[in-house]
Amino acid sequence: MSKTATEPLRLRQPRPAALQRTPANGLWRQIGSFLVVGAICTVASLAIFAALRPFAGTQWANLVALVLTSILNTELNRRHSWGIQDRKHWWTDHRRGLWVMLLALALTSSSLWLLHAITPDPSVFEDVVTITIANVLAAATRFLLLRYWIFRRVRQQESEVLVP
Repeated sequence: MSKTATEPLRLRQPRPAALQRTPANGLWRQIGSFLVVGAICTVASLAIFAALRPFAGTQWANLVALVLTSILNTELNRRHSWGIQDRKHWWTDHRRGLWVMLLALALTSSSLWLLHAITPDPSVFEDVVTITIANVLAAATRFLLLRYWIFRRVRQQESEVLVP
């Protein structure tokens, strides 16, 4: 028997109406889950930042907080926003997630640098507000990169149906 005769055949077929997911439903579900994950990770990041700031300074505290919460963010988004439960591509997803974290790091670090240039001795509250605003700007880009780069295979798989 040939190899292809024993493998499932991949065909592009429309799903039955009851099982069909419209792109809008999938997108809104992903956005909602992404926002919840983002809120959890932002709170965790700000807590880590505030705890480390007195000892490590603003830039180092920001770096450590972003690296740690980026790993959490990527894993939570894999599981909840995109529904990926298996370990296949796990390392690749997290490596790409760290590249995306560099964008947030550039935004938050430059925002903190600008704040400290304008206000020589800002309070923790001013640092946290600055980081939060920069993270909101980075979040939109992060969502697009997660959807169209890191987890693009999920959208491709949703349009295929396995036929035995």
